[in-house]
Amino acid sequence: MKIFPLLSLVLVACAMLSASPAHAAPPVPDSSHASTLPEMLTRYHWQLHDAVDNSGKRLDALFGLPDRPLQLDFADGRVRVRNACNGIGGSYLIVEDHLQVAQMMHTMMACHDQTLMQRESTITAVLRSTPTLILSGKGNMPLLTLTADDGQTLTFAGSPVTQTP
Repeated sequence: MKIFPLLSLVLVACAMLSASPAHAAPPVPDSSHASTLPEMLTRYHWQLHDAVDNSGKRLDALFGLPDRPLQLDFADGRVRVRNACNGIGGSYLIVEDHLQVAQMMHTMMACHDQTLMQRESTITAVLRSTPTLILSGKGNMPLLTLTADDGQTLTFAGSPVTQTP
């Protein structure tokens, strides 16, 4: 008879596990733990959410294709830029809250879309400037902010890599 209380506890635990979402988003990263920062970057697709110049003016030219936002992906010590004119990527390190991209490479395709060209120009300049990197956000809405040495600031919203970007 003592098995019935134990069995009911097991059933309750199983019910609680099945009620939780299967693809719950990871918690928003805490940028105060630099050793886990690269790991947190790899958990998300980072899509452009906001962009301003050094005077705070929005860089509207970067948002011309809302169905294909500028995106950063981090994996295996490399950063990859998506939805620009050319494919862009390189190895990276995080040193004292700065993103250092080394050996940045990109394809050299002709591109006639002004939005894609502007995205490529802007993200290349920002990544080459060793921007400051800040992770913030609340709940399941992480934000990655890159600020270039000229004051341009790009803010990316994270969506878990388990979801389609």
